[in-house]
Amino acid sequence: MKGTIFAVALNHQSQVTYWHEAFGQAPYKTPPKTPVWFIKPRNTQISSGDNILHPANEVVQSGSTLALVIGKNARKVSPADAHYYIAGFALANEVSLPEDSFYRPAIKAKCCDSFCPIGEIVKTTLSTPIEIITQINGKEADRWSTNDLIRNASELVAALSEFATLKVGDVILMGTPHQRVNIQPGDEVVVKAEGFPSLINQVVMAGGQ
Repeated sequence: MKGTIFAVALNHQSQVTYWHEAFGQAPYKTPPKTPVWFIKPRNTQISSGDNILHPANEVVQSGSTLALVIGKNARKVSPADAHYYIAGFALANEVSLPEDSFYRPAIKAKCCDSFCPIGEIVKTTLSTPIEIITQINGKEADRWSTNDLIRNASELVAALSEFATLKVGDVILMGTPHQRVNIQPGDEVVVKAEGFPSLINQVVMAGGQ
């Protein structure tokens, strides 16, 4: 994939629940009413089999998710028509340093080298919910269902294409649960879901390749 990688925060119900009290405090005093977007730049993107680089003296967290891939240019697409613009879906891992605010996603937290593994594209309509499973060194560490997403794929495409022209090959990461999985150098991280090739990455200390 060679397009822009967009990602959406607060699209999993557990995140909204966790931050509910904070959203009522100054200066905003209300939850966001539209999707909160951020970008994973090209330096973050790796494939299955590549290494996740763990910066020294940092906590690094795995955030398994689904990536939807744009199949044709989209601008101001309606939710009803959005599926025509989706080429397929892939497993992804929105790797991050811990965050303490969703109003100002930190560049460092999201944009370290190798912090966005993306697997192979599968042509599917995603018409039924799927469970996304994270395994660390062969043991299940996390499992969540796409039923827990607040906005579905079509709604995300419509919301983003309202102000940004999406190009063929662009990617939208659909969201992660609030609870993430800490990963360490030496770990093997596997993201799995029925009907998708597994996304497999080793964690190594940055600078130690």
